[in-house]
Amino acid sequence: MTDLPERWWARLGWALPFAVVVPMLALANALGIHAIIFPEGAALVMGVWVLRLPGWAASRWRVAALPPLCALAGTLIVRAQLPSWGAAILGCAVALLVLQSLDSRLAPALSAAALPIVFDVPDWSYPLAVLVICLLISGAMPWLARRRGQQTASPHDLPGRYPWAVAAAGLAAIAAWILLGGELLALPVAALAPPLFVSALEWLGQGTCTLRRGMRRWLLLVAVALAGALAADLVDVTWIAGAIAIAAALVLMWLLSAPHPPALAIALIPQILDTVAPLAYAAAIAVGAGALYLAMLALDRFAGLTSATATAGGP
Repeated sequence: MTDLPERWWARLGWALPFAVVVPMLALANALGIHAIIFPEGAALVMGVWVLRLPGWAASRWRVAALPPLCALAGTLIVRAQLPSWGAAILGCAVALLVLQSLDSRLAPALSAAALPIVFDVPDWSYPLAVLVICLLISGAMPWLARRRGQQTASPHDLPGRYPWAVAAAGLAAIAAWILLGGELLALPVAALAPPLFVSALEWLGQGTCTLRRGMRRWLLLVAVALAGALAADLVDVTWIAGAIAIAAALVLMWLLSAPHPPALAIALIPQILDTVAPLAYAAAIAVGAGALYLAMLALDRFAGLTSATATAGGP
């Protein structure tokens, strides 16, 4: 196969999330096991295969190992039957500690750990599915790099962990929202959707928090939430509904000029919910994203984190 120049890859590469999402959903539907649905897998494909975000795509072994490791930790935590708020905070803390200890900004690992806790998924099939998906994504990285006429990323390109101040501030904001939104206000569980944690942490970690950029991403997440929930509500076939949700999310990212991988995961979350009320789901995402973005913006403004942050080319 002839190598694809970058301009063609920029157009054709956006179809790659379907290569993982459709088989994943079709298998979940055939087996009747929704625990094998890993919404953040779509975000990983977009960030690693398509956008090649430096904080995500520079290290193949981290792509293969860190999300499955965090997914296993999250499954163990949910099976420990701790209070829901404590388990969610513990899962996020463990995931961030793993990332910081292994010098990585692969933020989807945070979602991999929190998802089974937030949505009560204790099945061992979940971390196994995350492992299979991540091995697939990692294994295809050199081949895809050659197809687009690029060299495989070097480990020296890895931007390293988040500054510790950023990691601590991000965890504090996420923990505060888990307590406020989940425990005190008893909001719908979708308001704590783990891809929102990824989106907010990446935004803070880039050191480019602005109200205008935050509003654009907020609008994107709310719009894809509504599109994904409508697809799940109106289409009975799981893989078709998921494909429609991903297509809608990609179109919205293009229209808003906001290629933001966590939006794909938000579009797929309705596939793991028992019931989906589109407006209620979109409203929950709007509240959750708004609260987390405002917290990160405040931290960036008043805690002086921008000066401590090295941009990682995040989504």
